[in-house]
Amino acid sequence: MKPALAPVIMRITGILAIAAAACGGHIPETRYYQLAPPAGAPRTGGPLLVVEPLTTEGAYDDDRIVYRTSPYRLDYYQYHRWSAAPGTLIGNYLEQALEHTGKFGGVLRELDPNAAVVLGGRVIAIEEVDESRDRWRGHIALELKLTDARTSEVLWTGRFDESEPLATQSPEGLARALSAAMTRIVARAAPTIAAVAERRAVARGQ
Repeated sequence: MKPALAPVIMRITGILAIAAAACGGHIPETRYYQLAPPAGAPRTGGPLLVVEPLTTEGAYDDDRIVYRTSPYRLDYYQYHRWSAAPGTLIGNYLEQALEHTGKFGGVLRELDPNAAVVLGGRVIAIEEVDESRDRWRGHIALELKLTDARTSEVLWTGRFDESEPLATQSPEGLARALSAAMTRIVARAAPTIAAVAERRAVARGQ
């Protein structure tokens, strides 16, 4: 073999090897996860509440699930994803969980002329935190904001930061842990949201 041809043949051999591996390799199936709100009281009476999608901090504005092994680095599970972008995911959870509290006449996702207030906010963090080889936790941080449905006047804001240990290190375990953390957030926020919404509805004669 001529020396000049050796590098060319080596490159071709490498390309063929990669192609063969790609054809015979197995691509993992992408799996999707969501948060599950607890069942609660049926809808009763009270003000109408509109819940809009939350905005999301840039690093977390991705349907890929985030995990971190240090305070300085974020990584993503490539084949484990949320069923929707985090802002929509949390909005969906809030809609169902707040309706189950029984404190509202209805919880809507689109603006309604009979609704006095709109709940929105932003997702500051939603992640798996790997503290050690056998210790993991789900972490979620939110800022919620209640505004007047007509004027957009800010009526209330609240910041919530919750963590929940994972029984097993898995995306499903993370979804279960974050669902528990969100249950606590809703339990803390719902009475205030309902009270502010009721006052605004009464002031309008609704």
